[in-house]
Amino acid sequence: MSKHNETVTITFTNKTVIRVVIFVAVAFLLIGFISRISTALKLVLISAFLALALNPIVSFVCKQLPNKSRVQATIVTYLCALLVFVGFVALVIPPLVSQSVDFVDQIPISVEDFRNNDSPIVEFIQTHNLTNAYTQSISDIKDNLGSVTNRAFSLATLIGSGLVSVITVLVMTFMMLIEGPRWLARYYTMISSKKLEKHKQMISSMYRMVTGYVIGQLVVATIASIFAFFALSIASTILHVNINPIAMAGIVGLLGLIPMIGNIMASVIVVISCLFVSLPLAIVMTIFFIIYQQVENATLQPYIQSRYNELTPLTVFVSAIIGVSIAGFLGALIAIPVAGCIRIYLKSTYGETLAPSLKE
Repeated sequence: MSKHNETVTITFTNKTVIRVVIFVAVAFLLIGFISRISTALKLVLISAFLALALNPIVSFVCKQLPNKSRVQATIVTYLCALLVFVGFVALVIPPLVSQSVDFVDQIPISVEDFRNNDSPIVEFIQTHNLTNAYTQSISDIKDNLGSVTNRAFSLATLIGSGLVSVITVLVMTFMMLIEGPRWLARYYTMISSKKLEKHKQMISSMYRMVTGYVIGQLVVATIASIFAFFALSIASTILHVNINPIAMAGIVGLLGLIPMIGNIMASVIVVISCLFVSLPLAIVMTIFFIIYQQVENATLQPYIQSRYNELTPLTVFVSAIIGVSIAGFLGALIAIPVAGCIRIYLKSTYGETLAPSLKE
């Protein structure tokens, strides 16, 4: 029996080669274009998320107004949100700045000051044999003082850019709240009658998921900040320690808006702040956060998450990490609902094949 070597020849026509080249070129151009407008896309996504979150309030206010004006309802909602934000800043920022100033005042800036200072910070450094590392850090800071002006200018530029971004997001959110219903109505007119009901159900599910997520995280963060405030107030009073519980509770409430990792970040910041004031207070707050985290994970978080999506804890955690890497704090806030919306879209389009139910 003889064996024959068969040779297979594959030929490409000029048209096929041209198509491949065009496809690769378009792909590179598209990637470059998206990278160029990535900042603008982030602002648009954040604005869309805020518009979805505020829409239930705007719709409720609109129904209460005599003329049913959505523009006026949006203005009223914006003013109320602004008052809440200003109140939060006025309540949290001044105590936080004051405590930071007190903390800096306690830091010895020379070796002689270090020897003569008896503040809790110095006691902590001496107790844990960190004297050499501390003096080296002070020396490095002094060596880098010459670049303070440039860093201050960079910081001012960064703050100015951030302020422009905030104003842009506020304006786009305002426009989306006003024009959103019209966009949705136009979108429905482009859908065939056979698929219209399916698309309405999909969008309605996404809307309920986003609004439920926002309300749920606000509730969780508020409860965490209240418990942290009372824990700090009681512990600092018993231990006769001077610390501002309002500022610390504000940090817990703000970072608590980030699912999964927000409370961990807040607890680390609060415990470190307490550590420089009083070691017993830091130990007490560490125990408090461990116990509270277990209670929250067993009660509040499962209830809230089951209401706004069916994502697993791993998916929520990964989404939050990706959101932080893309757009920082705001990215972490919108990453979870974006992941939930993607799941709803896959489930609506492809059924349970690509997006099976993740609930046990």
